[in-house]
Amino acid sequence: DILDFSKIEAGKVDLEHEPFSLRTTVESTRDVVAPTAARKRIELAYAMGDGLPEAIVGDAGRLRQIVLNLLSNAIKFTEEGEVVLSVEAVAAANPGDRWTLTVEVRDTGIGIPPDRIGLLFESFSQVDASISRRYGGTGLGLAISRRLAESMGGTLTATSAGTGKGSTFRLVLPVEATT
Repeated sequence: DILDFSKIEAGKVDLEHEPFSLRTTVESTRDVVAPTAARKRIELAYAMGDGLPEAIVGDAGRLRQIVLNLLSNAIKFTEEGEVVLSVEAVAAANPGDRWTLTVEVRDTGIGIPPDRIGLLFESFSQVDASISRRYGGTGLGLAISRRLAESMGGTLTATSAGTGKGSTFRLVLPVEATT
């Protein structure tokens, strides 16, 4: 994480620009975290929207890194209930324009106090020190994920109804569809 963060901060992150299967990338990422969710008895659901392009052009590894971070965090901070991954894409208005890809991870976990949500994306930061002691982590994953999203021309945001009410993380990226 620290190496990734250093590269991103220095503007040295190299992004791939290759066609890849969106469905395969998302499903393989989900498969990585499924055993952890099963051990915790958390339902891991996902929905792939209708009309998704078969393939998009971009950096499959970096997209996987962001989605894996969001899913891992959702499972880590959820003691019971569910984590839901959804993927939607809106077709470009004109041929040749970019599509809008939205990846959302929603959980029924510990939630985030509204006055602390801004801290989530700061480097080496967590909502409070007790979170770090209880759940571990460096506080870099979301900072890296947001910067990667921005380097790809997108956004990564979080919302929560408050402590104990779960969280929703939304990644929105402009993507080029190949089919």
